[in-house]
Amino acid sequence: MSKIAFLNRFYNGEFNYLCINFYKQNKKFLLLSAAIYFLALFIGLIIGYFIPGLIENFLNSVVKSDKQFVMKNGISTFSIFLHNLTYGVFFPYTAGVTGIITAGILILNGFLYGSFLGFLSSNIGGILSPLGVSNPVAFLIYTIPHGIFETSGIIVAGAGGFKLTNLVINIIIYKKTKNELYNEFKDSLILVVIAIILILIAAVIEANITLPLGNYITHLSLAK
Repeated sequence: MSKIAFLNRFYNGEFNYLCINFYKQNKKFLLLSAAIYFLALFIGLIIGYFIPGLIENFLNSVVKSDKQFVMKNGISTFSIFLHNLTYGVFFPYTAGVTGIITAGILILNGFLYGSFLGFLSSNIGGILSPLGVSNPVAFLIYTIPHGIFETSGIIVAGAGGFKLTNLVINIIIYKKTKNELYNEFKDSLILVVIAIILILIAAVIEANITLPLGNYITHLSLAK
């Protein structure tokens, strides 16, 4: 297809139609993935705020692990992208063969963010976030810029994993046609590609923009 023909199809609304149709086909998987993530985030927020002692040791171990990662790999676009690609996209997608592990990874990611935010809001002190801040507002400021894309990428990757789970079920139980199975697998791969792009954008922002922007807003002097 020539570039002019592609642009004509784009401006004629065909691209929008394909995007809307793709979303409709995968809506239930995206909503399921988002629901699991945000439900876990809410539970983490509640536990972190009202029962902070229950998860303090766990959060301290996460902080220690993150600091060790930074000391070993530094904070660069590549190191962040590779880490988040592995744990935020690759694991939840490939685990989609069963679906249970995909849900577990979504729960862990959502719970971690929510529990840190809840714990920092509880005002009991004694812990710093992996960013080195103990204020919930500052925590949000230093996570939202890249977190919007990172969270979206994790949710989309989870949807791709659930799509893969659905594919396995259709192969084993419903005996769908090869064409139907191919379309489902293709959709799952497209979801993963979208997730990778979102994770890459998040890595670029986290490595190059988040800290300077956060320091400017909060007047703190956090360094990589």
